[in-house]
Amino acid sequence: MKLLSILFLFILNLGAAEIVSISQKPKADLESIEQHAIKFGTGEESDVYVFVDPLCPFSRNLMKKIDENRMLQLSSTYYVFLYRLPILDSEKTMQYIYESSDPKETLVDIMVYEEEVDLSGYEARQSTIDALDEIAKVAKTLDFTKRPYMISFEKGSKYCRVSEGEASCLEEFDSH
Repeated sequence: MKLLSILFLFILNLGAAEIVSISQKPKADLESIEQHAIKFGTGEESDVYVFVDPLCPFSRNLMKKIDENRMLQLSSTYYVFLYRLPILDSEKTMQYIYESSDPKETLVDIMVYEEEVDLSGYEARQSTIDALDEIAKVAKTLDFTKRPYMISFEKGSKYCRVSEGEASCLEEFDSH
């Protein structure tokens, strides 16, 4: 009987661990690609994960606001990921930004100041292509279609906010 009780508690703990991992999945997935992020700000109120296409006018407007507003950067940390919209031919631009000597500066030059770059003959390294593939894989799990897309995790809160669709980090609350 004692063995059966221990076995039951073990199975119950496994189930509880699964619930926690499912509810934390979006945050964990995003954290797994943070090394590919172009960071803006050092704020500690929230972590904001932003997916932009460098050629998208709406993404450019958002990046202008983030770049120009120091108060936003003091309150939040922005993790910016380049993720292509299917209708725009931005793959080489994204690769170029990531491979530049200062990706943040290059992103600002292209998205905020709208500098044009001649990419004829440009070939990206395989590591850059792999990084963009990792970002795309995580982005697909978030199930969004528009750019820019933002998902924000407030410090100390169980909730998140998203710019489009349902907040996948709230799935655990929907089932109760």
